[in-house]
Amino acid sequence: MFPYFIYQIFMSEKKIIGIVGYRSEDGVVFGAGSNYLELISRFGKPYIIFPDEELAKIDMLLLPGGPDIAPQAFGALPTFKTGHQDVFRQFFYDRRLPAYIHAGIPVFGICLGFQMLAVHFGSSLEQHLWKHPQSDERSKPAHSVQPLPPAAGFDTQPFDVNSHHHQGVLLDGLSPQLEPLATAQLDACSDVRLVEAFRHKTLPVMGVQWHPEEWFDRFSCRMIEYLLENC
Repeated sequence: MFPYFIYQIFMSEKKIIGIVGYRSEDGVVFGAGSNYLELISRFGKPYIIFPDEELAKIDMLLLPGGPDIAPQAFGALPTFKTGHQDVFRQFFYDRRLPAYIHAGIPVFGICLGFQMLAVHFGSSLEQHLWKHPQSDERSKPAHSVQPLPPAAGFDTQPFDVNSHHHQGVLLDGLSPQLEPLATAQLDACSDVRLVEAFRHKTLPVMGVQWHPEEWFDRFSCRMIEYLLENC
């Protein structure tokens, strides 16, 4: 066994990665899913952020997936396909997220988190994608994505991802502040491209539309490593 002081040094070197806490579907547990905690643990030490914390002392913020964003948050009317919101994640987006961005803390968004970041910086959100492929199971592939030239440091070859979302950002609706890193064809009958990964052009902010906590793909892992090592 390591002497205790060496163990303390080892633990102190681990980056602290905060994740927005939320309530389980049955309302019994508040925290974060084991899949997200497993992903975070591969890069640092998980820290669950509670609603009363205005700005946690962390090295990176992870915005998890979840239900839909409240349409009023981005000035839109709800469609008949728009679903409910999670009050904890929506509260964080409305009241806490701007402080983390202003403080320059690296942020990585997954699915809902990806959409929250996209909308925060002025992107248009499609509230329902009629034909976008979905995974039969959370860890099963749904479609491939194509990395774009700005993502050369992460990957250059098409790769498969899982898919569990009905909202998304089309390429022509992406904010000028954001740079697309990967796209996918919306459906087999059109040439419309859906943004699957992006980064902010000047801030340490990135996101992916798929679920790396179920997939552990190299592209996402390299994005997280970049945020932790270079930002």
